[in-house]
Amino acid sequence: MRSSPRFHSWLHHHATFGPIIANWEQNRAVTKQVKKRGAVLIVISFLFSIWVVPHLGLKAMLLVMLCLLLTWFIRLPVIELVAEKEENH
Repeated sequence: MRSSPRFHSWLHHHATFGPIIANWEQNRAVTKQVKKRGAVLIVISFLFSIWVVPHLGLKAMLLVMLCLLLTWFIRLPVIELVAEKEENH
C-alpha cells in the first residue's frame, strides 16, 4: 500500500481480488470457496515443487512446509456472505 498506491487501488477495485481482500481486512476471515481454492492451489504448487526438486532433503523440507502452511490456512476463520444465499436472489 505504501510502496505503490496505484497497485493497492487496483487490487481493491479488482473484481476477483477486491472482495477477498475486503473480507480479510474487515473480518480477518475468508469464504469457504476461497479456502477451497487456496488449499488446492497450495497443494498443487508444492507438489509440483517437490516433483521438480532433485534433492531428497529439499523434498522433505518442502513437505514439512506444505503441512505447516496447510494447517495454518485451513484454520483461518470462515465468513459466510448473506448476499450469496439463495433466499436473497
